[in-house]
Amino acid sequence: MIYESTVQFVSVDNKGNDRVVKQKFLIANAETHGDAETQTYNECDGETDLDVVAVKRSKIKEILNTRQNENDSIFLADVADVVVDDDGEEKELIYKMAFYSSNADSAYAYIRQWLLQGYSLSLVGLKKTKFADVI
Repeated sequence: MIYESTVQFVSVDNKGNDRVVKQKFLIANAETHGDAETQTYNECDGETDLDVVAVKRSKIKEILNTRQNENDSIFLADVADVVVDDDGEEKELIYKMAFYSSNADSAYAYIRQWLLQGYSLSLVGLKKTKFADVI
């Protein structure tokens, strides 16, 4: 199951001043909220006054790739799939997919290529997120 966590810690800026920083993470493989929290603490080990302030189940169904370089950001695509129910009626299901890409143009190209694997998949939305990384 995929979880989302938010951490808060104290960092020193380039002028030597303390400042409170919040970062969001995706946890790719956690069994429970507690497991997601533990993984987040382990990832951020070494930060000053670290506190995990939120953990929740994510609506993201799948993380499609891994970071290729330090400039990659996490994008979120809303993907629609048309299915036929037991009564023969079509229904549209929307899934959230997360993936790394270096910019919006390459993100669009990546998800368009990924969509070719499905018979009735279409792109509903695409946006850059504020997630720092996937744990």
